[in-house]
Amino acid sequence: MRHTRALTVAGTVRTNTFGVRQVVVLVAIVGALAWGGVAFAQEAFISHGLSQQVKELRRQNAEIAAQNAGYKKDVQALQSGTANEEEARRNGYARPDEKTYLVTTAPSPTPPAHR
Repeated sequence: MRHTRALTVAGTVRTNTFGVRQVVVLVAIVGALAWGGVAFAQEAFISHGLSQQVKELRRQNAEIAAQNAGYKKDVQALQSGTANEEEARRNGYARPDEKTYLVTTAPSPTPPAHR
């Protein structure tokens, strides 16, 4: 026959083995994990917002670069004098040694008069 030892001393009440200290430690660990999860989610949200801003700023920079290229072309035309010639041609001027042709649409035929 085996002899077993008593788990409790006679006359004492057996207390819960999961004590207050373990509950406090468990609550602290759960709280730290929750705080870490919220902090991670917040950082991810901020990172996403900033990446959207970066994308929008890059698009705006591309538009501005295209406008600047057009302005450079206009400035070069003004400096070389070709802009003046182009403006004069729009107003109907031509060089003396050039032949000019006027291209227009054909006029619509007038309907015959009824008598």
